[in-house]
Amino acid sequence: MKKIANYFINNGFIVNLISTAMILMGLISLMHMKRDLAPAWNWKHINISTSLSGAGPTQMEKFVTYPIEQSIKNLQGIKSIDSESGQGYMWISLSLKEDFDDSQELVQKIKDTINNLRANLPKETEEVSVEEIKSVDSFFTQYALVGFDEKNDEHQNWLSKIKLRVGHIKGVSRVNDTARKKQLYIQLKPEEMARYRLTKSQVYTEVINAFTLFPIGTITKGSKDILVEIESKDLQLENIKNIIIKANSSGHKLKLSEIANVQRRLPKRSTREYINGTPSVELNIRKSLDSDAMKLKEEVESFMKKEQEGAPKGVQISVTHDGPSFIARQINALKSNSVFGVILVVLTLFIFLGLKNSLMTTLGIPLAYSFTFFILDTIGISLDLISVAGMLLVIGILVDDAIIVAEQYSQELEEGHPPKEAALKAVMKTWIPITGTVLTTIVAFMPLLIAKNPMTEFMLAIPLVVILALGVSLFESFFILPNHLSHFVREPMNEKRMTFINNLRSIYAKVLEWGLKLRYLVIIFFIGFMGYSVYFASKNIPTDFNLNIQSEKVRFLAVLKKSQSIETTEKIISPIYEDLNKLDKNRYNWLSTRIGRAWINGEKQEGPQYVTFSIYFSQLDDNVEANKKYVEQELKKTLEKYRKSGLYEKLDVSRNFGGHDDAKNNIVEVIISSNAPFEMQEISKKMKETLSPIKGVKSVDLESSKLIDTWVFVPNHSKIFSHGLSLTEVSRQIRGYINKSKIYEYKAGPEILKVYSYIEDGEKQTKTSLENKPIILYNGNSVKTKELGTWEVRSRYNTIKHNDLKRSFIVELPFDDKLITKSDLIKTIKEKMITLEDAYPLLSFKTRDADEQSRENKSSISKSMLYSVLGIFFVLAIILRSIVQPLLICSAIPFGVIGVIWAFYFQDLKLTLMAMIGIIGMAGVVVNDSLILVDTINKMRSSWKSFSKKIIITGATSRLRPIILTSITTLGGVFPMAYGIGGDSGFTKPLAMSMGWGLLFATVLTLLVLPCMLMIQADFMKLFGRIAARFTRVQDDQATSEGQESPKIEDFDIPLIAGTNQENETNQTIQ
Repeated sequence: MKKIANYFINNGFIVNLISTAMILMGLISLMHMKRDLAPAWNWKHINISTSLSGAGPTQMEKFVTYPIEQSIKNLQGIKSIDSESGQGYMWISLSLKEDFDDSQELVQKIKDTINNLRANLPKETEEVSVEEIKSVDSFFTQYALVGFDEKNDEHQNWLSKIKLRVGHIKGVSRVNDTARKKQLYIQLKPEEMARYRLTKSQVYTEVINAFTLFPIGTITKGSKDILVEIESKDLQLENIKNIIIKANSSGHKLKLSEIANVQRRLPKRSTREYINGTPSVELNIRKSLDSDAMKLKEEVESFMKKEQEGAPKGVQISVTHDGPSFIARQINALKSNSVFGVILVVLTLFIFLGLKNSLMTTLGIPLAYSFTFFILDTIGISLDLISVAGMLLVIGILVDDAIIVAEQYSQELEEGHPPKEAALKAVMKTWIPITGTVLTTIVAFMPLLIAKNPMTEFMLAIPLVVILALGVSLFESFFILPNHLSHFVREPMNEKRMTFINNLRSIYAKVLEWGLKLRYLVIIFFIGFMGYSVYFASKNIPTDFNLNIQSEKVRFLAVLKKSQSIETTEKIISPIYEDLNKLDKNRYNWLSTRIGRAWINGEKQEGPQYVTFSIYFSQLDDNVEANKKYVEQELKKTLEKYRKSGLYEKLDVSRNFGGHDDAKNNIVEVIISSNAPFEMQEISKKMKETLSPIKGVKSVDLESSKLIDTWVFVPNHSKIFSHGLSLTEVSRQIRGYINKSKIYEYKAGPEILKVYSYIEDGEKQTKTSLENKPIILYNGNSVKTKELGTWEVRSRYNTIKHNDLKRSFIVELPFDDKLITKSDLIKTIKEKMITLEDAYPLLSFKTRDADEQSRENKSSISKSMLYSVLGIFFVLAIILRSIVQPLLICSAIPFGVIGVIWAFYFQDLKLTLMAMIGIIGMAGVVVNDSLILVDTINKMRSSWKSFSKKIIITGATSRLRPIILTSITTLGGVFPMAYGIGGDSGFTKPLAMSMGWGLLFATVLTLLVLPCMLMIQADFMKLFGRIAARFTRVQDDQATSEGQESPKIEDFDIPLIAGTNQENETNQTIQ
């Protein structure tokens, strides 16, 4: 090491060449790195789905869902199985084990198993889909086509062309819109069908044939090929009406128009959307994962600007959800905050080390970043919020090892050594301990790097950036910095700066002397304070371990008690819209209104009674957070005004992240399951009575598994068979009076034409009218449905769910996290559920966080943090050759958590996943500071008997400057991001906040509490020494009487517990 360090100190040309190369390589990589919002999130899930038209939830469960579940339950790699059976459909979601990697093989095994089972499934069951859930693209941007008229063919054709052309832009993966498209509807006439003795099956066959391509082949004659084909008709509406259904030899033809009304029209409106009060449709654009979001933004914006010029009259293209602008705003804020962070780091170093020293030390930051950019670009990591967050996390840590080298160099100069000799001595005295301190930080982040789960894969860039940057910084500190110091910093610090530092040390010595006198009280107080803080946090600080990385909107949700149509809903909610329209329009961008669909508790609800008002904000506005707060407060005032009207079942104002409507934030669920079917009415009633009074619970909701009225046809098989019918034909004809059956899909250019058949509109039916509907017989006659069976009214669940093959019902409890924390609510619910568990012993009740991603992330980050602490402990144990002292050093971590708790509480912040990452970063830095202090004090004592307050005070004050410097530079690096000095950092704010405040608090405790712990350790070691001495005297008396030599007191030293001085004497002092 000495030869290598000396070579670099004496070869300035090589050092400068390496430095320049590192910076150039980084700049080139930075210019070519892909920019994006965040990495793709990949869940280890497999979805199985199929449909069976006309089957009820109970039938789907019994004949489709349960057999498939039974057939796959023992396949290797499956962690849990959830399923839902509904009206004509079923899906099964398989969650895979985190360490299972053969997902493709499992998919094939599932397909083979289901194929073997196929003969036992109902004959009419559609093809069973088995697919692994993978992220193939991501949300890019959303446009509103304001003034778009769905009935206008010109508008529809223009939209089709736009979608086609946008889809051809490189980087765009999908383009979707919400405009209704004209479809083909065939309304059959039962009387005419009876007259011509036609069944629905015969009609469907001929209609499908008209759309079918009938290839024939190719004839080869010599060198020529001749194609032979049957001409396909141009499927205009008139041609479809003229489809021949039946014909005879006399030339009589029966056309489709004679037995049915054929129309090409828009489907019935189920939703209606407005932007700032004007009807509109959405145009959603998604991007491929490997495309650069910012480059694609420029291309799409340029395209849309040109398209606006040729848009139909009255149609305006407006951006309502600009993903790239959100990315740009976040990255620009992070860049600005990093600049402020570097400035603060330089100023701090200037105060303590002087101008030249501070500049040389800070040079490590661009060198470390540049080479890190090069490595990230080489391995394919994007420049996104996660990687930039890692860079900001490490900005203050990067100079820690350089500070120690520079500070030691200053001491060597003060002792009179020439610059080059001082540089070499500084490296040789610090390289082993600095490597150890860097290693503890690397070990802290290593679990995030090597763990295999969706969260760690998503956050991969953070540990990579930290480890790479620290590795480069370590190289710079030992081989580049010493050369620069020896050439540019040739004199020790001036006396004025040393006077300031000495005064600071004097004040600290007095405070520490007071603390050591009251050491037991100090320790008891801080341990008690730590325990209280953790308890306080569990009751008062909400947690959110979901990763919502998107722009935020404010949502006003309204659910009417009763509404029969969208038009009725529009009239009822018009006063609300008028009130919202009075908001200061300078505070927001767009007011979006959607009638007919809403997301409630993470579930999509449809019906005319559901209304959502969404307010979007400009991502370029520096006051966006203040504007959100203003709008949210105004909407809550509006909510209270209409809550008393009695028209609304539910009114709610909340903030939501774009693209995360299905997130179950602030919801706890109780899963009730059993191996046997059971009824929920009585249980749900008791649960509401039991759980509704809990403080903070907004409602007790029985998810989507609700009882609905069901008209059940009970067939009389003998009568059906006596008329020459089958139950299949009867169900098909009854379905024509209920639903529009899709009989074919035809791809016409860029659009898909769907062909529907029906007899009557189901909305007009009653039970009595269904009893009198005719069923056409094969002979052309007809009978009423009541002659073939009876109609009954029963209550049935609209969906049936399974959890690990058990029938289950989910009761959801949305709560106010300002009144109760999630963990506290779960604990309270479990306590209250004991009585219900006793009353229903055959049922199992499981209470958990409703957000699956949040549950998984919490478990993963908790495990990673435990491994981090354990890894740090082992590294410290190896360095100090002790068990007790690493425990004392690691105690700085929970003490740092105290600062995080109170900082988050007083600033009304949630403890998020990024906050936990910040705590890991804080742990690495504060452990380094503690290690510096402990190792220095250990070197100053010859044995535990010589350990005294004077040694502790002398050792602690000598290390005050490097400890304060490493802590303050880290604080300077993260506090601009925490408080948005260069712009609100949004998603990464909790990371900076937890690391900054945790480190600030932990540093204070390191300087005060840790010396007290060391003094208490010395007290115990001296006590053990006295006990050992007494034991020795007893043995001495026995040995004297027996004529044996007695053991020495030194033989009772306990190096593993206390930490030896013998080993440490050969090591270099940690500076």
